[in-house]
Amino acid sequence: MRAVEGMLLIFMMAMLPASGQSASGITMNMAFTPQEAGLGYMVSASIASTGVNVIPQNVSWISAYSRVFTQFNLNYSQGGYDAFLISEALPPSVNPLNPVYSLISAYVPSFAKNMSEYEQTGTASYLEAALNTVYEESYELPLFYARPLWAISPQISGFNPTLSAYYPQPWQWSGAQNITFIQYGPAPSTILPLFGASGLPAYAVFQPLVMPTSSGYVPCLATNWTNENSTTWYVYLRSGVRFQNGELMTADDVVWSIKAALDPLTGSTLRQLYADVLGSSVKLVLSNGTVYYTNGTSYEGQVIALNDHEVEFELPKPFALFYPIFMSNVFVYPMGVLARIGDEGILGSKFSSGAAAVGTGPYEIVGVSRGKYVLRAFPQYWNGTPRVEYLDVLYSTQGVQAELKLMGHKGAYVLSYDFWPYSYYGSNLSVSWAIGKPIIYVGIMLNLESPIWGTGASLPSSSVNPTASASYAAQFRKALSLSIPRSYLCEAFFKGLAEPASLPLVPDQAQALGISLPQPLAYNETEAHSLMESVGYNSTISSLAFTVTPRSINEGGAIRLYGYVLYNGTPIRAAQIAVMAGNPLKEVQKIESNAYGTFNVTMYPPSGTYYLQLSYPGNVTSSGVVPPLLSAVQGPVKVVNWWEQNAIYVVVLVLLVVLMVFLVLHFVSRHRY
Repeated sequence: MRAVEGMLLIFMMAMLPASGQSASGITMNMAFTPQEAGLGYMVSASIASTGVNVIPQNVSWISAYSRVFTQFNLNYSQGGYDAFLISEALPPSVNPLNPVYSLISAYVPSFAKNMSEYEQTGTASYLEAALNTVYEESYELPLFYARPLWAISPQISGFNPTLSAYYPQPWQWSGAQNITFIQYGPAPSTILPLFGASGLPAYAVFQPLVMPTSSGYVPCLATNWTNENSTTWYVYLRSGVRFQNGELMTADDVVWSIKAALDPLTGSTLRQLYADVLGSSVKLVLSNGTVYYTNGTSYEGQVIALNDHEVEFELPKPFALFYPIFMSNVFVYPMGVLARIGDEGILGSKFSSGAAAVGTGPYEIVGVSRGKYVLRAFPQYWNGTPRVEYLDVLYSTQGVQAELKLMGHKGAYVLSYDFWPYSYYGSNLSVSWAIGKPIIYVGIMLNLESPIWGTGASLPSSSVNPTASASYAAQFRKALSLSIPRSYLCEAFFKGLAEPASLPLVPDQAQALGISLPQPLAYNETEAHSLMESVGYNSTISSLAFTVTPRSINEGGAIRLYGYVLYNGTPIRAAQIAVMAGNPLKEVQKIESNAYGTFNVTMYPPSGTYYLQLSYPGNVTSSGVVPPLLSAVQGPVKVVNWWEQNAIYVVVLVLLVVLMVFLVLHFVSRHRY
């Protein structure tokens, strides 16, 4: 899975024991990073409408990543996970080797069987069949796609807004000698793709055997590849490629890079993917004949350096997507650098600085400070020296406006507008706006080891009919999916920048494969409650209720807002209405509810189209602590100011009246004498 730095969203829900539970009998601890709190609260409020008691928690991405990808069979309270909401930028191909796929076969056999056939044959019809289980049987609930939004200095050319969301290529940029690239979010703990790093500076320093582009995969460190049969592949390396320490790249570096990823002591995030393709035990052979084994002396697959520029791969089973999926994730590092992992620690400072972060990419690291990397064009880069000499990669937790202020707005820059803090949109910067294709995917992944939404073994109905447990679990997953208003989510944070997702696949790729995409489930709270009751839960109470009813009054151009906010029947004070307008949306006025949680306000904005959003900061009521809430955007509310619309007629009427008065006075004065 190729996660976007600065765009990673984690949403985890942990199931707790039955004591003190809600009417549904389920409590979920929901965790998300602070910058994504808005969406997290919206989704939690949606799920809470089914009767599930959702408790917001703060979980770092590093902690969540370790839970999700290492503790498949544990729930959250045991150190694993129940479910998480993730946003990721998708490469232009389907990756059937997602590490959680290995869990599906026991619970969703049809999905697993068809994905296995697609993995081995590459035939799109198998993928289409597998994706028909999305929303109802699958482990994953797709929510929406988002389009990456960028602000770019006008002098910069060669910027690809879609490709840069997951594989930025600054060596294609021009127009300035020095460019500052600002990404929203904290700086990564490592920049090595070996440990899951993506975006910049990782992809400017390191490169894979084949490179994903907006039009598919193209040769990079490998110039060609052939397969003798379904399990034997030969990869031919580019000659003359130098690492940034001056050494020439050879086949031994490729073998050693794979060895490092497969070594459990390394802790590489690529280990599972490599093992899925090469087997759980692999034989690795250097060009001088030295042999290594990853697990004893038995092996399933082999990686052999035949000479300095040719590597043979012997797979234990056919894998039709060897070059797009596997080869695009084989990043090559110098053998000597990787050999020091055990001595110095890969996450140590040396491996985040130019001292050890050595790759074959177009840029080398020349400076590292807190939240900032300084890259310089590598003069011996195999594809020519980049036109932009210096690239400053800056990670901002304050927001791009604050960082630009610190910079004094000097120099050329590219701003990665992370799509959660949309209040930054519409800034008065001297920039060019760029919007990519909808390739940022957001969805909820469920742990199918869970006795609730996975096996269904602990659902009340299963005690009556144990043989139907898997079917009940699928109904529970569908209830969660139906409770989430996808179109509202799109409007709330991505007005004009998102669309409901059908599946975790780039839409253009689906069209190219000629497959039919399943349609997103429409929001249906009634059916969600019905499904919850069918699996044995009382889903009739509403733990959270709110309504905001806007009305446009054309006479005078007013908006009247009225409504209420309740939590377990208790009014919520200090709830707020944000009135927004423009494209992108920007808050123009905020109104607060009274002590009874009600709104009844009339405002008089100029003519235009407005959208409304309800939120409250969280407080304590007689029913307990109320978590903060951010509602979906409601609207549009079109306001027509009567005076603005009819000004010309009023002026004409006044002139006619004046003229009539003048004529009458003139007539009277003439006949008086």
